[in-house]
Amino acid sequence: GKRAEGEIHGSGSSTHKYMAFIAVPVAAAGLAAVTTPLLPAGATAAIERGQIHVEPGFLPPPLVRSLREDAMSLFEAGLFSPDGLTNTAVGRSQQGFDRRDRQTFRGDGWSSATGDQAARLQFAARMRSLREELAEGLGRPTLASEGERRHEMTYNWYEAGAKLGRHLDEHHEETKGTKGWLRPSRRSVTWLVYLNEQWEAAEGGALRTFPRPQPSSQAVGSDAGNLQVGWLDASRPVFLETREGGLSTLYCRAGGGGGGGRREALSAAAFEVPRQPVDFGAFLAAEYGSRFEQISTSRLDPRFATGTPAEFTEFGELHHVDVLPAAGTLVLFDSVSLPHLVREVTSTRPRVAATGWFHEDSLAVPLFPAGS
Repeated sequence: GKRAEGEIHGSGSSTHKYMAFIAVPVAAAGLAAVTTPLLPAGATAAIERGQIHVEPGFLPPPLVRSLREDAMSLFEAGLFSPDGLTNTAVGRSQQGFDRRDRQTFRGDGWSSATGDQAARLQFAARMRSLREELAEGLGRPTLASEGERRHEMTYNWYEAGAKLGRHLDEHHEETKGTKGWLRPSRRSVTWLVYLNEQWEAAEGGALRTFPRPQPSSQAVGSDAGNLQVGWLDASRPVFLETREGGLSTLYCRAGGGGGGGRREALSAAAFEVPRQPVDFGAFLAAEYGSRFEQISTSRLDPRFATGTPAEFTEFGELHHVDVLPAAGTLVLFDSVSLPHLVREVTSTRPRVAATGWFHEDSLAVPLFPAGS
């Protein structure tokens, strides 16, 4: 068997690789906990319904400057490495990542003494307060949990000509083959904070996101821990459930609201999820086939191409929202349901950001038959 082991919202306007994990107590940064909300009313509702939230001026300019200078110093010290999107159809030695790809800080961790530790800890304290706010606002309580390898925080660096293909930041464990069901937590909310002073649209490097043309009728990302893999009728999330024995089913929730309606089975019968690339449409009952849209496919995500991926494409024909990577701007969205890419940097200076993921608990690993 395949297993080796058991609408844009804003105020004022890879192989699944894990980055530097962090659990920094607020006291470690010498700051008091933030008690006033960091996000405006409606921000969490936008994220919950599959849209992005953009918050200009989230970081004060002095902290933006300190973080940018820290990232540049760490880059000059050789502590970044190329980190593109892994094509799962070819071996590691054939990936060919270079300076035309995203580069990521790979030092001793966000809280290490290397570079400007004080600035990074100050930033981490603010992001912890944001995470706690999201845990309550999104109804995802385990976002607030701490742990040594729980949440991810790093710097990203794009030089002239660098770009990143369309992708999702998290996938259902059952679609990961032997790499699935190994971690106790998963990426839940993606965040980015840009560090580029006076960045102009002509310099390229915009974040291109692909939210639904209209907000989802229900909460996106997961349902009772089962992750989303598609859409029914354009705005209803479709979830994949894997049960004991290794068989899976596709379903959605009837009605609108919070998605608490009755379950509506969509698959013709229980099935075993094949290796990537997966076509979930093949398992749907006939009446749902034309109404289903899969989020991640071999055409839309270069990681799941069956051979050498096609040339980089920006998918301009699809509904999208572009975000200029301007200094101090925060971007938030659901890690499971919202695809995105980074457009090519045309500037002569690097595009720099602090990026990461807030994690929530994963479902417990299902019990699979012996020898599966």
